[in-house]
Amino acid sequence: MRAAFIGKTLDGHYVDGLAWTETYATDGKLDYRESFRSGRGTWYFQGAVFCTFYEPGYGLNGGCWTTVQVGANCYEFYLAVWRDTEGGEDAAPGPLRAWIARAWRQGEVSSCDEPSA
Repeated sequence: MRAAFIGKTLDGHYVDGLAWTETYATDGKLDYRESFRSGRGTWYFQGAVFCTFYEPGYGLNGGCWTTVQVGANCYEFYLAVWRDTEGGEDAAPGPLRAWIARAWRQGEVSSCDEPSA
């Protein structure tokens, strides 16, 4: 995921069809946009889990995600859940095994299904 996301911009949509765009700078900063709000924040990895958090004042919470590549240029984001497991492994994907968002690298052909708004 580091090679697929960092230094790149992703276009995506949530399960409800709302489109979003997020750029992950190499210095750990991010820029998020959707139709009615935008924000800046930071990203980091905790093991294999990808976390994105936003500066106050944007109305964005952020969170940590288990991300699964499901196509040549399609990634599903699941809410990460940490459990006490042997060896401290991160649990993945999330508890309901339902993706929260899908995304693809901007400027490349998406292999994700269209949103079902």
